[in-house]
Amino acid sequence: MKRIYSLALGCAALLATFSCSDDKYTDQYRDPSKTQSVSCPALMVGIWQACNTWMNPVYYRYYVSSTTSGRFSGVIGYTNAKDRFAGAGQGYFNERWKNFYQTLAQYRLLEKTYNEAAESDKQDQYVFYLLGRSVMEEQLYEVLSLWGGCPFSEAGTLGLTGDIAASKPKYDSATDLYKMILNDLDEVNTYLNNNTLTSAANTYLKSEDYVNDGDITLWQKYINSVRLRVATHLASNGDLASDARAVIQSMLSNPGAYPLVDTNNENATVSQSDDAFNFDKDLQNAIENSNYNRMSGFMQRALNANTSNPDPRLEALYDPNWDNEYIGLDPTESVSDQDANMSISTHGTAKYYAALDTSTFTRNPGFPGIWMTAAEVAFMKAEAYANNWASGDAKEAYIDGVKLSTEFYFNLNSTGTYRDALTPPTTAVVEAYAESQWNASNPLKSILTQRWIHHGAIQELEAWNVVRRTGYPELYFKKDPQSTATKLPLERLMYPSDEIDYNQDNLNQFLNGTEDSWYITLPWMKSSWYSVID
Repeated sequence: MKRIYSLALGCAALLATFSCSDDKYTDQYRDPSKTQSVSCPALMVGIWQACNTWMNPVYYRYYVSSTTSGRFSGVIGYTNAKDRFAGAGQGYFNERWKNFYQTLAQYRLLEKTYNEAAESDKQDQYVFYLLGRSVMEEQLYEVLSLWGGCPFSEAGTLGLTGDIAASKPKYDSATDLYKMILNDLDEVNTYLNNNTLTSAANTYLKSEDYVNDGDITLWQKYINSVRLRVATHLASNGDLASDARAVIQSMLSNPGAYPLVDTNNENATVSQSDDAFNFDKDLQNAIENSNYNRMSGFMQRALNANTSNPDPRLEALYDPNWDNEYIGLDPTESVSDQDANMSISTHGTAKYYAALDTSTFTRNPGFPGIWMTAAEVAFMKAEAYANNWASGDAKEAYIDGVKLSTEFYFNLNSTGTYRDALTPPTTAVVEAYAESQWNASNPLKSILTQRWIHHGAIQELEAWNVVRRTGYPELYFKKDPQSTATKLPLERLMYPSDEIDYNQDNLNQFLNGTEDSWYITLPWMKSSWYSVID
């Protein structure tokens, strides 16, 4: 069980003040713009804190993701209203962009502090540099999957130099940055395989680490699992496909050298105290009283809802309506029918359309930040085996993924306080269900649909990445006839207003005469990942 760490809602930024409910963190990590002395362990935590909004349960993130990647991936139901494909909007996208560069600025200070440390201290400090860099690079991976290439090698230096003119960074290609991430994460694994932490490093890590409580083995499993995620992301399409497949083959053929998150006890999660983020007030009420908690028609069918053979996770994932039916919002419905059904308010949060389960999600003050789960790893293994990227039993890994996902969600449900915990299904029931959903003639459809279900409403960007990369599950959308700019789901995000206002020359040089558009297919994506219906 992870040690509870009460995170602040606001991110600590290099040039901004912050407040944090953890006294130890506030005492040990000062705003770099207001102090002359900072330490590598504290700066590592500063990086984690800076990207908190996009890695942990914060309503701001949930709103942006649900109206963008949640909607475009089909995991969240929505009405066919005007501008439904505009996503959260450029203002929110700009804030997401800025948050990464606040995180990167924290990393630049860590990088500088480590490089300038006395040689006698570097052995103690290196692990904090590596763990801070790894979490930052997971966020870089998210930025690349949303926008494509971005400034990196020259970015994040303003707080260190104060030189505004020199701080306008060039853009790096996504290809170069993906390669860097894969190489850097491998470097961390190699270091952890061949070195034992010093006594001082162990002491500091146990003191500062609110993710894995100083367990370096769990960190190694997380970092390797992130590397597998990035490699899988690149392995289907694009110029890096062969490189990514080589990474996957190397990792999965040598599990002793590349340990992964294989059980739910090894999941990388961040626990919260009951008052973290004002959780009950901000996140719970906002989700429960919004339109961003409805089951989609795609999810209804993927879970076999209202059939004689429903997914065993169904009751832990969604509340049914007053007829005990799981109805999902579907693009085939008219907007007038959708609006009429949405207005029905005779059955708590579910109303007519099924909604996220109140005990598992919206009234669960202990709901954690989800960084990596064993189920995701199992589904990535299954995909690799089915594609012959590595040797293994795809069906066995797929069934393992369904079992781990079911255990994961019933474990979450058991932490809720709104209702009595549900009784988990037996292993035999879960295995039989997974077997019934296996498509021997198209195993990837089964594997990727189950991974999509697992990510669901809590990892919506990963769900969108799965769909954009593979075309599974098979989605369809109606054009928005009232919109001029976003008639269909976005392929990516356009570069934000801050880049146009403050770094336009470098942006123009990077675009090299091509138009920045919502509808550019990134190299790792499938060219047509959804269908258009009338």
